[in-house]
Amino acid sequence: MGRARIDLRGQTFGRLTVRAMVASNSAGQSIWACQCACGELLSVAATHLRRGAVKSCGCLRRELGIERLLRSPRRTHGATETVEYETWQRMIQRCTNPNSEVFEYYGGRGITVCERWRKSFENFRADMGLRPEGMSIDRKDVNGNYEPTNCRWATAIEQRLNQRRMVAA
Repeated sequence: MGRARIDLRGQTFGRLTVRAMVASNSAGQSIWACQCACGELLSVAATHLRRGAVKSCGCLRRELGIERLLRSPRRTHGATETVEYETWQRMIQRCTNPNSEVFEYYGGRGITVCERWRKSFENFRADMGLRPEGMSIDRKDVNGNYEPTNCRWATAIEQRLNQRRMVAA
């Protein structure tokens, strides 16, 4: 004996107003014809309506897409695909990760990243600004740490003029 079907006609779930029952699916769930506030018609399983799994035809997701991402607890700065973020990550790796191919020249020599930058990409970006085209991060004092007072964006020529001189043994 199955459960009695609840008549959902006229009820509103999110942006959807239920118009009529159209069918039952293979699992015995009732499927309802709904009209979205934007005018779009769609069929939705009753359980999806009652649980709040479907609230619109998709227009709500499209409208909230960017805003939802900005509020997401997992999203912080939204700049993981930028050259500044890549620079920040590589800077931290070469100073903290003994498995980095260049660790011996940075972290292995005692070069560190200041706590403000190590904890937050946003702080790094606020202090350094956007990377100008054709430039990369450079430490003014090649034996100094990565910190706001010792770093700049520099051209390859500026960096070559500022590099450590290797002393022959």
